[in-house]
Amino acid sequence: MSLPIAPISAAERSFILTGLSHPTHPTRSDGRQLLSPLPIQISYGEAPQASGSARVCIGSTEVLAGIRLEVEDIPLESKKDAWRGRVEVDVTPQAYPNLGTSDLSRLANSYAALISDHFMPSVKALPILPPTKYFIPYLHLTLLSSSSACIPTALISAARAAFCDLRIPITKRIGWEGVEGDVGAEVEKDLSGIKAAVRAGRGGKGKSRAVGRGGEEWDLAGGEIFLEGREDLPVLVVLNLIPNSQAVFLDATPQEEAACPDRLFLYFKRSGKLCGMRTEGTTGLDLDRIRPLLLEGKRIAMELINSLNAQMPI
Repeated sequence: MSLPIAPISAAERSFILTGLSHPTHPTRSDGRQLLSPLPIQISYGEAPQASGSARVCIGSTEVLAGIRLEVEDIPLESKKDAWRGRVEVDVTPQAYPNLGTSDLSRLANSYAALISDHFMPSVKALPILPPTKYFIPYLHLTLLSSSSACIPTALISAARAAFCDLRIPITKRIGWEGVEGDVGAEVEKDLSGIKAAVRAGRGGKGKSRAVGRGGEEWDLAGGEIFLEGREDLPVLVVLNLIPNSQAVFLDATPQEEAACPDRLFLYFKRSGKLCGMRTEGTTGLDLDRIRPLLLEGKRIAMELINSLNAQMPI
């Protein structure tokens, strides 16, 4: 679904494009340089009952993200990466007062697909008893307000911040060993944990069969850890393309987005690896422009990642 774009007149569009495409002194309505991003404000732990949460503000665009961990059994015949986390996005009427309920739902689904396709594959598995039992992260994002065109950036930043705040319980394997005994004989057992004790209590007397290290279960070991590899989670850089110009700019205002609807989405990890790319708009992108734009996007992404990682909870 196409994102809602603020309508502008032909004269306003011409004025915006003239300022953005000026060869020596490009100008923007808010006074920023073309590659000057809006500041990102992040606060962690916004939802105390969640396993990880964060609030992100970029300009007046505000997103609240929360994660809950669910323990789930993954059948062996399931498809690859069945442990992958789930994503749900809620777009509030306050963010788009002019849209109806059905349009808000379609917009939320498109945002959820964006995050599922380009961000969630970078989140590592959270095994308990692999390959069949995992913690599954359920990520919920709420778009509270929107007055700029950087909503995808805000959503990805909020998802990343929530996973950086995620506390994962430390678990341990538990099980028991038995030896063969006669009726009424005392059976020696190697027990570990409450669940193993319960299991042993069910077979206290009568004929018992030799069991070699069976019936593994799990229990909480106490304590929590942060997500492994959270520093390398991707960020999104959106390069707005100016018609009939080689220049690009960051964090468009709604009016600038209406004048320049073509955009390039780039997802980078801390290692510099490109893990996603897509375009929006009608004009398309010449092949000879892709490499320079990738290099520029990578430079911006590295600066953003270093800044975000310096703010992570420890």
